[in-house]
Amino acid sequence: MKISSLLLFLCMCPAVFAGNLNYQFSGDSLQKLYAELHYLREVGIEIHQKYDVKKNPDQLRFCKGEYGFISTRAKSTIGIANRLTSPHKDEYIAAGWKAYECSQCSGSIEACDAVPPVLETIKAEFKEKQNATE
Repeated sequence: MKISSLLLFLCMCPAVFAGNLNYQFSGDSLQKLYAELHYLREVGIEIHQKYDVKKNPDQLRFCKGEYGFISTRAKSTIGIANRLTSPHKDEYIAAGWKAYECSQCSGSIEACDAVPPVLETIKAEFKEKQNATE
């Protein structure tokens, strides 16, 4: 009987959280978003300098072997941007997708250029929030 009660409880947990679309994990913050976008851009530039999959498609396999983990981290960054309450939320989500594209082995290096302006916006918003609390 205890097992069936536990299973019922576990099945109900997602239903409880499903209605709360504005849920923010305790680690979600502008600082974390900034750090992740910056990291993804740096990794993306490194990937595109190291591998040229357009000239040599065989390199794609090696690139994915070395950097395949990064797509999960990039998708997580989009999630962080989506959970933040900010007037720039849409811009942050779009930058997350650009950082995702930038950090993919078959992605575009041009996508990396979209990240720095958003990093500046994040810095400005963070400073504004700091000044408001002082």
